[in-house]
Amino acid sequence: MKLNVDFSLLHSAVSKMGAVEITFDISQDNTPLDPIDTQLGEGLEVDLQDINFETGLASYQGRQVLLYIKDHNTRVSTALTDGSKGNKYHVADCSKLEEMRAKGRYDRYVVTNKLDGQFSITGHEKYTTETIEGITDLKLCQFCLGHLNYKGFKNIKDPAKRKKFVLSFELVDFFDTYSSYFKFMPSGIADAKSQGYSKDWAQVSNNIKLTHNYICQQCNLNLSQYKRLLHSHHINGVKHDNSTHNLTPLCADCHRKQPNHQHMFISHKDTKIINHLRQEQRLVVKDNWQDIYKFSDPAMHGLIDMLEKAYLPLPEIAYQVTNTHTGEIAELELAWPIKKTGIAVDKQSAILAHKQGWKVYSMRHSLSKFNELTAKLRGSF
Repeated sequence: MKLNVDFSLLHSAVSKMGAVEITFDISQDNTPLDPIDTQLGEGLEVDLQDINFETGLASYQGRQVLLYIKDHNTRVSTALTDGSKGNKYHVADCSKLEEMRAKGRYDRYVVTNKLDGQFSITGHEKYTTETIEGITDLKLCQFCLGHLNYKGFKNIKDPAKRKKFVLSFELVDFFDTYSSYFKFMPSGIADAKSQGYSKDWAQVSNNIKLTHNYICQQCNLNLSQYKRLLHSHHINGVKHDNSTHNLTPLCADCHRKQPNHQHMFISHKDTKIINHLRQEQRLVVKDNWQDIYKFSDPAMHGLIDMLEKAYLPLPEIAYQVTNTHTGEIAELELAWPIKKTGIAVDKQSAILAHKQGWKVYSMRHSLSKFNELTAKLRGSF
């Protein structure tokens, strides 16, 4: 039901009092907590074949998850003492999972979006068959990191440095990086977003945006028509320090790319809006690969690193393929129009572009069929 209310008299009274008008958006992006979110927080047992890997990452009912085998059999005591000796957990459709599929092994996995790195495992004592259960810190599968080239992991050849990388791996950072691929975010990340801000933060935030005419101070994007996509950034990272010199407005995309910024969930839909506005305002300049990183979704950075290392031509970002007959538009994350080749996150966009004669790779296949993609772009395929 749409309500039409005339607030002109109220605005007039506010103006006479000399108060600053605050713009606000009553749209609700958050989704009420679903029972599945509670189950995932506790751990939900499923078959491997029930997990979706369309983007190359593990997904369950639209939620980013990790998966592990809970039953450690007679190795449970060892794994409880030292988590590195237990079953590795997975975050992507890596070669190890492919191997298990090929062998027809659909082991019972536990899927969870719990991000503290602690896993509930079970098993039994070898000789007495006594049931044993407990909590341990299982380690991440390195094949998953290599499959995604997460933070350039493929480029690390020294075993000691690879081990250090894995030990410093943070699940929260990982989920943040790929958050735009998923419709829902873990409640732990959502709950942390509002912590630490002053009580008058809404007023302070609005004032700093208004002072800069709703323009992102990093990419110069004008968001006066999409004010909800403009954030107020604390430069020194201290959320209660609202001094003028510590605040600057940044678009949601530039904000999430600031150092040490966790819990910045930006939907894929909003990322596309920002990229389209940048195109319309002629802000996207692609002179080198650093520009590609700057304007692309962080979830694409692992793939972009591989494209750069392969010395491939620079792609277009947020490219639209339009069907002139139906008006349907396919959204490609990266595109090489001359080759009519692109990469799409959205399945429907991939289908629409394919109908227009494009060769479109999903994120999953751009990673697993990278050699084919490079051959296509070099004209040898």
